[in-house]
Amino acid sequence: MLLTRRLTAVVLGVGLVLGTGSAGAAAPVPAAGQPPTAEPARPAQTGPITVTLRTGDRITLASADERTASVQPGKGREKIQFATSRESDGLYVIPRDAAPLIRSGQLDRRLFNVTGLVQARYHDSARDNLPLIVTHRPGAVASTTGTLRGAGARVTRELPAIGGAAVTAAKDHAGAFWASVTTGRDGVRTATAGGIEKIWLDGKRQLTLDHSVPQIGAPAAYQAGYTGNGVTVAVLDTGVDVNHPDLVGRVAEARNFSEAADAEDLIGHGTHVASIIAGSGAASGGKYRGVAPDATLVSGKVCEDSGCSESAILAGLQWAAVEKRADVVNVSLSGTDQPGIDPLEEAVNVLTAQTGTLFVVAAGNNYSDASVGSPGSADAALTVGAVDRDDKLADFSSRGPRVGDDAVKPDITAPGVEIVAAKGAGTELGAPVGEHYVT
Repeated sequence: MLLTRRLTAVVLGVGLVLGTGSAGAAAPVPAAGQPPTAEPARPAQTGPITVTLRTGDRITLASADERTASVQPGKGREKIQFATSRESDGLYVIPRDAAPLIRSGQLDRRLFNVTGLVQARYHDSARDNLPLIVTHRPGAVASTTGTLRGAGARVTRELPAIGGAAVTAAKDHAGAFWASVTTGRDGVRTATAGGIEKIWLDGKRQLTLDHSVPQIGAPAAYQAGYTGNGVTVAVLDTGVDVNHPDLVGRVAEARNFSEAADAEDLIGHGTHVASIIAGSGAASGGKYRGVAPDATLVSGKVCEDSGCSESAILAGLQWAAVEKRADVVNVSLSGTDQPGIDPLEEAVNVLTAQTGTLFVVAAGNNYSDASVGSPGSADAALTVGAVDRDDKLADFSSRGPRVGDDAVKPDITAPGVEIVAAKGAGTELGAPVGEHYVT
């Protein structure tokens, strides 16, 4: 039985069960091939924008896209020097005392990407705290917890897959926090303190959508008896409209890990993906039926309209693989991959080894070579790029090799252009196809 379930997951998974498929022929849309990627919400203000760094220093931009910044050092840090650099992913302002920790891998460099923090809505007028992910050294849970509490931080979620926790720390005590969680002398911080292994930004990942059933050979799988029966697929996304005609009775459980009020899909992305996987096609007379219509779905909402918090994704990965024992976890979202192992990559690798769950992850929509995003960059991920109806690589699809070691990624490609699938009630994502579907 286990072998049958795994074969089902693989036969259907490597096509579209895992976030890359369509339930039928797609209607043409303008600008064919454009990636339907959700972009991070921009700050509403148009004037100066201030970001308080984790060190307590305040950086002010004239606007969200400003290429230069003014620096106001934190209290007692007036003699600290700052290195400013404009890079492909944003404007970095790095205090001199933080640089050794970044170089040694104990501090996430993204904590000093000022424009990146603004895009994630982590600037001061958007929120009064900065969300972090803190990992601890082996056997140092109690020590790390004590250090964080002493620094005035609040643990919001345990993250066992990576040996860490999601943490928030108030910006008005940022300087005290920095002094408590790092050690050093002569104005340079050289190590994390109190059992802390590394301090990461709890960053935002962005949604990706990928496309069709006959193209991936699903009818032959059906004839062989593979329809998804007995397979549980977890969808980690924006939630699922469980009242859509194609999804009624298909979702066994819906859980909310995001900062939103409930597990409902207000964006439409998760509903679209869920129906690609296991929609019944009821609203279309079966025309837009999903790839594995007899699979059982569980929905983990990890995204809001401004993106997908990494701590929420980590909690969803743990829930899907360990608590729900999903055979397959669909992750149609992505973020910039950096050399080394980030928390999402680590979780995919660890949970795969622990549970045998298959994590199928979108490669990303970055239009270029060496741009496969995380967590699709994880060794254990089945990473899926996008092709069009003629099996030609979609221009937007992220391509390999993997950043850092030139490993082969993505692992496979599947249809990812102009997919017709369910439209979440009240959402506006995609081009409408009748009342219940979008491309």
